Amino acid sequence: MDGFALEWITYARISISPLTRAELATELGVSVFTLNQWAVSGKGPRPIRVGRQCLYRREDVDKFLAEKAETPAIPSAKDASADLYMMRLPEVLTVTGLSKSTVYSLAKAGQFPNPVKLGARAVARPSNLVKKWLADRAGGDAA
Repeated sequence: MDGFALEWITYARISISPLTRAELATELGVSVFTLNQWAVSGKGPRPIRVGRQCLYRREDVDKFLAEKAETPAIPSAKDASADLYMMRLPEVLTVTGLSKSTVYSLAKAGQFPNPVKLGARAVARPSNLVKKWLADRAGGDAA
């Protein structure tokens, strides 16, 4: 085998050498654990088992990155309703400036948003209702 052929084979091996999980994790900016989860669930680049080790072909990684770039980002529900969340009592007290007993008495009289049960002992109020109550109150004081 001449020197050119040997040099070409060496270049080919280096350029197509598969990536280990640690190398791919560093390149993608994710953890090795995430790559393990992707492999189990069938997400991410397709791994190749070599003995006890998983390797990734460069072509599969490039294909995964191209598909990921083409996929449009879906706006999350949190972005769509940024000001709609459940407000716990300490935040309600801070936002309204009311005392705890005043909030309870107004809610009992039906003049303040009632809490919603989140669990066995946890309750919160929808933020949009608390903000609406504040806006109505400010509008009523100004009139």
